[in-house]
Amino acid sequence: MKTKQILFAAAMTVLTACSSDDSPIDNVEQRVPVTLAYSTIDATETRAAQGVNGMTRAAQNLNEGTFASNESVNVRISNTGAGEWTDYTFTTGSAGTMTAPNPAPYYPAGSQNIDIVAYYPATAGTTFTVAADQTADASYKASDLMFASVNNQAKQAEAVNLAFSHKMAKLCVNITAGAGVGSITSVSILNVKPTVSFNQATGEVGEATGSATSIAVSNNGAALIPAQTIDGGLLSIVTDKGTATYSVASKAFAAGQLYTLNITVNLRAVGTTTAITGWTSEGTVTVNPVVELTNAPAGAEAVDLGLSVKWANMNVGATTETGYGTYFAWGETSGYTEGSTTGKTYYSWPSYTFGYYNGSSLKFKKYCSTSSSSSWFSDDVPVDNMTQLELGDDAARANWGGSWRMPTKTEFDELENSSNCNWEWTDDYNGTGIAGYIVTSKKTGYTGNSIFLPAAGQRNLGTTEDGGTSGSYWTSALYPYGVSLYAYYMSIDKSYYYTRGGAGGGHSRAIGLSVRAVTE
Repeated sequence: MKTKQILFAAAMTVLTACSSDDSPIDNVEQRVPVTLAYSTIDATETRAAQGVNGMTRAAQNLNEGTFASNESVNVRISNTGAGEWTDYTFTTGSAGTMTAPNPAPYYPAGSQNIDIVAYYPATAGTTFTVAADQTADASYKASDLMFASVNNQAKQAEAVNLAFSHKMAKLCVNITAGAGVGSITSVSILNVKPTVSFNQATGEVGEATGSATSIAVSNNGAALIPAQTIDGGLLSIVTDKGTATYSVASKAFAAGQLYTLNITVNLRAVGTTTAITGWTSEGTVTVNPVVELTNAPAGAEAVDLGLSVKWANMNVGATTETGYGTYFAWGETSGYTEGSTTGKTYYSWPSYTFGYYNGSSLKFKKYCSTSSSSSWFSDDVPVDNMTQLELGDDAARANWGGSWRMPTKTEFDELENSSNCNWEWTDDYNGTGIAGYIVTSKKTGYTGNSIFLPAAGQRNLGTTEDGGTSGSYWTSALYPYGVSLYAYYMSIDKSYYYTRGGAGGGHSRAIGLSVRAVTE
């Protein structure tokens, strides 16, 4: 999803304290004052509409292009590298202007460069807690922590732009009253840790902390929460017929990401009987949410090849069907994406989530079969005999949500079977210059359907290897023999394609491979 940003133009920007070599110019008119303005990159936001029981609700697109009038933004300025910040509060105007405080800041005299940081809301401290009730605009905006910075800025008359990024995750909630349900009374986001640490100089935000609580959100509105993983109840939906709870399995919500939850709540029909006299009051009834929850990129599709599952048309972490996507170690849910400056870059046993070295010996924390020597397993955790990834460790489910997951070995075997699909190698898929296999269904009624598996190589130590000549795709299945060092994967090359595992396969669990998602 595209992360929208607000640009702030510093029209003849900033100042602060001067060194002895950079003393201020006495004639004030020769100094360069700070005048700030902000430019809109999105259409003007829709203002708040009426929500549940006539209450004002937070619009889903607040702070996605413009600020309202009289919003406060805290701007901090320091001589470059000094780290001694002076704070200024600027006030936004409806026409893209920003009013400077009195006295206004100036650039230092001479050639001293400056660092500029800014954050919203201006009241944000070194800890930041989202509001427990975000049904009104003011409480929603007070939870929308944003940060921008420019380093080593030389004095100039031209505008200096500050690009703000959202530091929270955004959940848009759209609940529809389905069959047997008259109305939606209220909605809450459950099990939220509401607090993070906030570095006002760097913009870094710590892990979510605090006792799990609920966040009130208006229907067809939005709420902001710190980045975190929620396992269990996510939404409490109160209707005129009772309360429904929607649950998730280890769903990760990332900072700066938008998650849209479109849910229909139906009254569950049990059948008709005349043998029992009904209760005099309805009491609590059971409701059945029909849910669509996905964070898959635009363009991601489930392709029906006539097999037991549908296959995604692109790799997890990619935005097109030819993209290599993200390289994941087996059982890890984040990894390295080509061109990215964030995420895991080095793949080895010491950096593996479920492994560590005890002296000179490799130990496992999870996923170790009883056929392995116990000396390979953690000293304080018994052998678990687990051979299938749990959904909380499934890279497809963690990144795309919904019903997406990693394929089993059996499902890759089914795809590989020449009776089911035709595999055709190409060095130039659709004129893109990308090599890989076109896999086309042979099943009656599905023969026009195909997917493309790019030869994305693999990530080993700190290097991406063999891209364009071969590729490997994880299954969700552990290779259960030997010492549990390996997991099954699909290996492709111009001369072969097959599912493999074990020492002969060559890939340990710590290596970064591609992931192709499937859905039921």
